[in-house]
Amino acid sequence: MLSMDTTEPRNTHLTGLLRKQTEILLKNLDDQIAAADLDVLIDGLPNSRYLFHTLHSLDRNFINPDGFSEPALSVCGINPEAAVIDETRPDFKRTTGSPITRQALASYASYIRTKIDLYFGTLDDTMLGETPPGCRFTRLTLMLGQFRHLMWHLGLSSGLTVSAGSGWPEYTGLFR
Repeated sequence: MLSMDTTEPRNTHLTGLLRKQTEILLKNLDDQIAAADLDVLIDGLPNSRYLFHTLHSLDRNFINPDGFSEPALSVCGINPEAAVIDETRPDFKRTTGSPITRQALASYASYIRTKIDLYFGTLDDTMLGETPPGCRFTRLTLMLGQFRHLMWHLGLSSGLTVSAGSGWPEYTGLFR
């Protein structure tokens, strides 16, 4: 019997390319978490806190900052206030409890990876130019903004790790 499937194929060429680049981005994040000197200080705060800030921003802003809800503390055990690294912000606290561990960062990164993977499963190319509900930025703008933010922080963390006497954390680009 012939199938009369009339559904149009989803237009996902660009979202597929973005998904692959996001996988590379997240691999670089995982490699940084695995190799970075978490204790080296940046403006008096440990690198682990800057990496948490980076993760939190990715979690909050990659999909829709206006629809964001803080994950349960059980996701990684890190208080969300640790994401604030700018001492000029009113919610900044120099200390936020116990040090942030490599395992906690890896756990949060895994949670975010799953969330982003599920999100990509809902997208098609047309949606990239649209704004999520309540948001002033397009989906593509949000993604590219997080690419820039994340790679800036990973570069900072890599440089500090090297200057503290460790080797360069692994880096994956287009050709490796």
